[in-house]
Amino acid sequence: MGAGTPFDLSVTEEPDTVVITVSGELDLATAPQLREACAKAVLGTAGTVRIDVGALTFLDSSGISVLVEAHRDLDARNASLVLHRVGDRTQRVLDVAGLSDFFSHSDQPTA
Repeated sequence: MGAGTPFDLSVTEEPDTVVITVSGELDLATAPQLREACAKAVLGTAGTVRIDVGALTFLDSSGISVLVEAHRDLDARNASLVLHRVGDRTQRVLDVAGLSDFFSHSDQPTA
């Protein structure tokens, strides 16, 4: 696990978009929180789920699994998942996992 940075998650809704902002460590202990938020967003959105990962300090395979699952579920509903503010650490993890091009990325302001 990472260095002990607390995990935090918030959900906001914009027109046709759900924004999930995560910070701290996304790992085995915290991935279920993101999984639950993504599941609710998948059921409630007709357009896009944007996950702001700009404040993540750690991402492991558990977190990656949640992101892949949400992407799959949204794709099945003709909706999309966008990773927002992907930092260097998170990008390196995605690169190592072979997922650099799997997720859409955005650096646009969230509103």
